[in-house]
Amino acid sequence: MVGAGPGGCAAALGFARRGATVLVLEPHPDRTARFAGEWLHPAGVAALSRLGVPLRPPRFLRHRGFVVHPGCGEPPILLPYEWGSAVTAAHHTFVHELHNALGRQPGVELATGQRFLGLTPDGRCRTGRGDIAAGLVVGADGRASSVRRDLRGEPARPVALSHMAGASLRDVSLPAEEHGHLFLGGPGPVLAYRIAADLVRVTLDVPLTRPGARQVGDYFEQRYLPHLPTPLGDALRGVLRRGELQWAANSFRRRTNFGQGKVALVGDAAGHGHPLAAQGMTCAFLDAECLAECGTAEPYRRLRSARSRVPELLAAAIHRAFTGEDRATVAVRRSICELWRSDPRERARTMRLLGGQEDRRTALGGSVACIALGALARTITDEHRDPFDSARTVAGLVRWLGWLGGRHVGVPPEPEGGRVALLGL
Repeated sequence: MVGAGPGGCAAALGFARRGATVLVLEPHPDRTARFAGEWLHPAGVAALSRLGVPLRPPRFLRHRGFVVHPGCGEPPILLPYEWGSAVTAAHHTFVHELHNALGRQPGVELATGQRFLGLTPDGRCRTGRGDIAAGLVVGADGRASSVRRDLRGEPARPVALSHMAGASLRDVSLPAEEHGHLFLGGPGPVLAYRIAADLVRVTLDVPLTRPGARQVGDYFEQRYLPHLPTPLGDALRGVLRRGELQWAANSFRRRTNFGQGKVALVGDAAGHGHPLAAQGMTCAFLDAECLAECGTAEPYRRLRSARSRVPELLAAAIHRAFTGEDRATVAVRRSICELWRSDPRERARTMRLLGGQEDRRTALGGSVACIALGALARTITDEHRDPFDSARTVAGLVRWLGWLGGRHVGVPPEPEGGRVALLGL
């Protein structure tokens, strides 16, 4: 097992509980405090529980859903989970809990400071402690996976989506506790949720065209803070003045490479999307559980390739809907908010999809159809809109649906006269 993050630990537990002997290599044990996954949807919580890792308070906090704040004076929209609850904590808290579980599980050895150095021609795993013959090598070493590169080289570089700025705010209140909060109205959405009794995490999605370091404080002050409640805005203003923001790159790599032969990939090593949907850890745990149940790479690849497509589409659609400013995307965003506000069945379906409890394409297709019809009806019946403007919006909606159903979903549509940015990772 290459990587002792959440996905690697879960896969190690799954195999060991089935009688396998597992060696977990972790070259960077000091990186657990990094800015990474902190929200686990109900399906991920259930998967960990089945692996014998219950996440109990007070170290882990339960969340009943999300509250969306559309902005422009509109009232917030409550999106509760239909069953189960999410769990949040700082990333290192999840990792420490999983490392403790590895220590209690017979058949698992955690080797910190040990690196994966590649695969030999006969399939042995080259490590800092020598070549090891293993029935299966699992790459759980994140977005820049060395196992994936060694397997068949990099098929394509990840596509840059945006920047993510993160802040830890102490002793502040949220509009409704036990919920994540999504604030719209700025250049990108702001997600806020509690990760400890006295600590709230705030993440801001920042466009690739953000200003430089000297202007970024004024940029946040003018474009983001007006859309936040006063307690959050004041606390974030203090973080900006002290220069305590953490930064990460948001990118997209389609989840199509789950391994081959005696090599399997789990979590971000298999692919990743925008973190706004908070699906990274949940996908990693579902990958790990499925791999341990299958035992080999080929049936695992078939199952997870099929089951990962809906979460991937959902994350891509949410990010585009809440960041785009073209006519069609604004119509889609308004339709989403109106549907969530008026239709409890659609709220429930959205949360089943988001929470990892529903992965059928027909379910996602039903939501997309309702949203598209709402956007189309609003566009056609708006008597104050210029007919040519309405025609351009309708054409944009058609392109939206083509993008969502096409092979380039997840990749931002190329702006006129521009090019999609690539990350050289």
